Amino acid sequence: MASPDTLRAALLRTTLRLLVKPVLNPRFSPAFQRRWMGALSGIGRLPHGLRNTPGTLGGVRCDTWLDPRATAVREGAVLFLHGGGYTTGSPRTHRCLAAWLARASGVPVHVLDYRLAPEHPFPAALDDALAAYDELAARGPVVLAGDSAGGGLALALALKVRDTGRPVPAALALIAPLVDLRPDSPLQPVPGEALLSPAWAQANARNYAGDDTTNPLVSPLLADLRGLPPTLVQFGSDDLLAPQAEALLEALASAGVDARRDFTPGRWHVFQLHAGQLPSADAAVARLAQFVAARLDALPARDTPRRHHTVILGAGMSGLCAAINLQNEGLHDFVMLEQGDGIGGTWWDNRYPGAQVDVPAPAYAFSFAPNPDWRQRFADAPEIQAYQQALAEKHGLSARLRLGTRLVEARFDESSASWHFRTERGERFESRYFICSTGPLSQPRWPDIPGLDDFRGDRLHSARWDHGVPLQGKRVGVIGTGSTAVQLIPPVAAQAARMHVFQRTANWVLPRMERRYRWFDRGLARLPPVAAGVRRFWVAVLELGRRGFDEGSRMRRIMLWQARRHLQAQVPDPALRAALTPDYPLGCKRIIYANDYYPAFAQGKAGLVTAGIERITHTGIRCTDGSERELDVLVCATGFETVHLLQSLRITGRGGQTLEQAWRDGPEAWHGVSVAGFPNLFLMLGPNTATGHTSTLLYIEPAVRHAIACMRAVEAGGHRAIEVRGDVMRAYNAGLQQRLSGSVWTQCRSWYRMEGGKVVAIFPGFTAEYARGIGGPVSAAYTLLGGPGG
Repeated sequence: MASPDTLRAALLRTTLRLLVKPVLNPRFSPAFQRRWMGALSGIGRLPHGLRNTPGTLGGVRCDTWLDPRATAVREGAVLFLHGGGYTTGSPRTHRCLAAWLARASGVPVHVLDYRLAPEHPFPAALDDALAAYDELAARGPVVLAGDSAGGGLALALALKVRDTGRPVPAALALIAPLVDLRPDSPLQPVPGEALLSPAWAQANARNYAGDDTTNPLVSPLLADLRGLPPTLVQFGSDDLLAPQAEALLEALASAGVDARRDFTPGRWHVFQLHAGQLPSADAAVARLAQFVAARLDALPARDTPRRHHTVILGAGMSGLCAAINLQNEGLHDFVMLEQGDGIGGTWWDNRYPGAQVDVPAPAYAFSFAPNPDWRQRFADAPEIQAYQQALAEKHGLSARLRLGTRLVEARFDESSASWHFRTERGERFESRYFICSTGPLSQPRWPDIPGLDDFRGDRLHSARWDHGVPLQGKRVGVIGTGSTAVQLIPPVAAQAARMHVFQRTANWVLPRMERRYRWFDRGLARLPPVAAGVRRFWVAVLELGRRGFDEGSRMRRIMLWQARRHLQAQVPDPALRAALTPDYPLGCKRIIYANDYYPAFAQGKAGLVTAGIERITHTGIRCTDGSERELDVLVCATGFETVHLLQSLRITGRGGQTLEQAWRDGPEAWHGVSVAGFPNLFLMLGPNTATGHTSTLLYIEPAVRHAIACMRAVEAGGHRAIEVRGDVMRAYNAGLQQRLSGSVWTQCRSWYRMEGGKVVAIFPGFTAEYARGIGGPVSAAYTLLGGPGG
């Protein structure tokens, strides 16, 4: 079944060929073409809330698109030079592209109405662009962008700026640029092209440049390109100018410029003009905006801190949920700081082969944002990251997101009742509220084994997978047999010449009820009542799994029977089956669901090593029984640092107390969200919010609602801050530990508990209990600081 993008692309391609391409022809005058294109430009869909302000730059008229809700997340602006062969385009024809770019980047996009040929031939357009650039560059950093002829003009402008000693642009973003106007430049018809023809392009070149087509400022492909800023070149396969884009990329690389190729198969010239209508156009503009934002964010830190209502740390599920709910409450003044290079949190970091969620996908979508496009019951990592990316784009979160930004310090200032932040690059932020949404699965833990750093082969951690490391025909060793290892072992074993799996403890493995979703599943999932019902069903099924942790329950007996039957059916060899049989109670560690793990051993694709590891050598692993395995690749599937949470970030609360000091006996918080001594701080998936049986989203959503309720309580009463009472937090955690003592989670060693035995990860109850506990009034558990009442 064709995707929505494919169907829309076919419809748009046909429409362009019927209504636009015939008019972009030398038989029609440029004046007629301008009127025709201006009339058609009103068809596009603009993003909600964007504002267009007509004005001037350097005396040249321009349209300025900006999102008034995106409050100074970054400095800078985009000067966009529209295409149209130097004869036809206008700010109106490019309003959708400019508006969606402004929405996604968070900075103003100025679309210049430069003078057009043949009335105003070269260098009129370049002179206008230079005048506008001078005024804009005097205000702050500028990214030059343009499409088609405007892309060539932007490149020529960058050369002019470089050669006249002006401040260089922060970056160049070029969409299918026209960079060679020579009459002998090869322009061959492309079957899939929906807009351009060689005859029209050559006529425009004559109108613009006359006989001066070898001038490097007319055909910048011929120029010395050294010293230009980082450049993104974005184009499609069915583009008449694709060969020019490829030639430009080659020339930029030869000149030592940081040039990036952004290619979309099956798309025509400047398909990005259909942003808001075509999903692939939306995705391309989102990538363009991410490039713009990243280049502006990479500039030297400014002297004064940026002030916001809320700082959100992390852009995974928790951070996205917090941001979307803040927007829904009308609280648009926030910034999201993410140390990774993309959205997704753990689903951005964990890209190892076979990475999947271990709960049914319908329960792994937010209640307010069901996903009808899941391809299977247990979604894989790329699918989940794509869901998160789509959420960010739908809600315009990219404008408030700073990627590649590692926070190193957060300090609560009592005099101003605000949080002060410092990043690794020296950037400073301030905010009233701090939502820390890094979660427990964010800091990889390497095994504490002698010789780890001495290994001379390739070393991988499952949470920082490098797909550039070849596995085919290699000898691979895997340390760990937890849920991550169980997922990656089968696909890696299929490539490796030999795999050795070093098992310290066998795990309980149950069958995974996997199945592919078909077109009718996705069709039904688009009906809101059906989607909500399916989600409720799976949540109820997962809650039944919680009963399996209670000794003597019927559900526990069923799960034990399933696990033993699964092992016996898939591992016929008694000795191997004994080695894979766990020696601790079911549920003490996280239960694993897999259908292909046991067969990897039973079929000889992987070898199980149960002897302890003595040390890692230069060439492999030596075990305590004296045996040694030679390895080319060492994979550490050893999980995350879940006890010493947030150890890479220094968080200081009232009285100079750090979170590390407050948690010296183990992390604890009220309902995993609020910590005494740390006002206006809200943790997402904090201590004792893991479950081992259900979706984390069922805990994230009520925690976010609670954090916003706390903010509302502060502002409604004219207060300055809110802090959970110490006695309330201690009583809550004492009750938790009492319930956890003697439970299944205390009966073995796991990432759920500390060395001393304290369980710091698990919530012992059911999901509804957690939601009720955190969903009540905030007044009883908190102290409101400053203003009325204190």
